[in-house]
Amino acid sequence: PTPVTGFGMVFCTSGFRGAKMQAIRLDSRGDVTGTDAVVWEVNDGTPYVPSPLLYGDKLYFFSGFRPLLSCYHAKTGRPYYTKQELGEMSGVYASPVGAAGRVYIVGRNGVTYVLKNAETETPEVLAINKLDDEIDCSPVIIGDEMYLKGKQSLYCIAEAK
Repeated sequence: PTPVTGFGMVFCTSGFRGAKMQAIRLDSRGDVTGTDAVVWEVNDGTPYVPSPLLYGDKLYFFSGFRPLLSCYHAKTGRPYYTKQELGEMSGVYASPVGAAGRVYIVGRNGVTYVLKNAETETPEVLAINKLDDEIDCSPVIIGDEMYLKGKQSLYCIAEAK
């Protein structure tokens, strides 16, 4: 997963050979193990492939390849929810993206969840959509259009004008 930055920290994560998410101060130097440079950390349920999403003051990420979503307050590490199952998905390689107060999450089986970017104890699902294609790539949002690259097709999701 690619690290993300915000609030003077870098959020680094890995779900390979041990799960770990650390929020590390950007002004840190050298080995930060066991120092106050690590503001907070999570040692369970972190992603293997998908990068985390920092959207507002919330940090979203998956557990391994599984559609188990966690959301934390980025500044403090306080969990809003952890490992919440998104039951209609099977597997996740794509990183979540955020736009217009929503979080878009795409599963390998072509199922997309649209969540409200809200401070709730469980994900607030606004919609679930299904494409007849396998999707491993992260969605891209440009203006009012979302692009999804499937194994067979490239999709553009937009409001009809």
